[in-house]
Amino acid sequence: MASRNQNEDLFQESRMSFGEHLEELRVVLIRSLIGIAIGCVFGFLLAEKVVHVLQRPLEKALTKFYVNQGKEQLRSEHGFLAPELSEILEQQEMIPERLLMDPGDLVSALRSVSPDFLKDVSLKPYRFKASQFTGDKIIDLCGNWRTLNVLDENQREQWQLLWELLGAEQQAELERLGDSTGLSQADINGFVAVLNGLLAKRQINEAPEFQAIIERTNTSIADVLQVEKENPLLEMKEQLTANFNPDLSERLNRLLISEVFDEAIGDVQIEMVPLTVWKSARFQSQSLGTTETFMIWMKSGIFTGLVIASPWVFFQIWAFIAAGLYPTEQRYIYFFLPVSLILFFSGVCLAFFFVFEPVLDFLFSFNARMGISPQPRINDWLSFVMFLPLGFGIAFQLPLVMLFVNRIELVTIETFTGNWRVAVVAIFALAMLLTPADPVSMVMLAVPLTLLYFLGVFLCLRLNKPANNYANPQSVS
Repeated sequence: MASRNQNEDLFQESRMSFGEHLEELRVVLIRSLIGIAIGCVFGFLLAEKVVHVLQRPLEKALTKFYVNQGKEQLRSEHGFLAPELSEILEQQEMIPERLLMDPGDLVSALRSVSPDFLKDVSLKPYRFKASQFTGDKIIDLCGNWRTLNVLDENQREQWQLLWELLGAEQQAELERLGDSTGLSQADINGFVAVLNGLLAKRQINEAPEFQAIIERTNTSIADVLQVEKENPLLEMKEQLTANFNPDLSERLNRLLISEVFDEAIGDVQIEMVPLTVWKSARFQSQSLGTTETFMIWMKSGIFTGLVIASPWVFFQIWAFIAAGLYPTEQRYIYFFLPVSLILFFSGVCLAFFFVFEPVLDFLFSFNARMGISPQPRINDWLSFVMFLPLGFGIAFQLPLVMLFVNRIELVTIETFTGNWRVAVVAIFALAMLLTPADPVSMVMLAVPLTLLYFLGVFLCLRLNKPANNYANPQSVS
């Protein structure tokens, strides 16, 4: 065999010019775009189903959050969580909600459904209650009421009308209370009974002395600027005039008496009935814009198309790389391509099935601490759920990148092994850039990447490039 020149390039025929590289790049890009376009066609057909699948981690995390909030609510109300309620929370995914209802409206609603229901029950939720008064205020009020000891002339007339509407026994009872030095609970209850007896007097809301209160409107700057001013008392009076209702008359009288005796009675409030209702804890996605749902469908279709076309795109990338390699090195593409796809989909699956739940639990824990109920928009969630798996899939290419740069002799094995500490720091920095602003997702990406880095070192050692037999300056026969 003839001897070879030691300076002869054995792979000279495999070299490509710069222009040929550009042409190969153009062909690869066109093929990749065609593959992505075809993938997007199928992606748009599957977009709706994909959206439902992508919502599941969010729905699961939010349901868990609401169930935990329901448990804390029950513990705060009762001091413990009953086992039967815990089953409703966890198995049926129902959560309690505390509501306050107007007892009068509640009874009216029940009677509208069934007229015979509670027909013998007389409910007066708009009457005065003993809890509104103190003994000292009652003594002062009774003393001033019987003597009409009030400076305002209109108010004196109102006090006098109310006094005249009382019976002789009631007047005597109020005089006794006004002369007392201290009142028992029975005395307070007796005073409240006297006031409640006045509520049925239709003369109060029809008397001229009270028309000034009924027709009075606010005179603040904000009210002056309004074209129509609200006057609830006048509205109630107009409704009574059109169609008299005893319950409405009592409500209006209570408001008028409270206005007259404002110092003793204070603000008028209804004693609401607390009710606990149970509702589903399952999250319902929200869109706040008219075009947002369409954009969600578009994003889902494009994302699905990219995933479908990813094997083809990876093949084109590695084909472009192979075009610039020597024939003896192109055989490694058959190893790189399937491993690259496996690593990519492994990263995507890791993010979707194992990372989302702890990340969402961590983020929602701040909502629980701050007492803020999360209501995430589906558009924001899809941006998050699409970005994170793609970031994981791309980052998982690390071992192949390490093996590739080692094979083309850009980085030596000694560099990988000698600077592993710096590499770990760089991996955590990369994980911070490829994940949202939370430490959980960063750690859950950085730890697998660190393991993949050492896997890359192992591959470089295991698949170490053999020495070039033609590097020997001696002639080969």
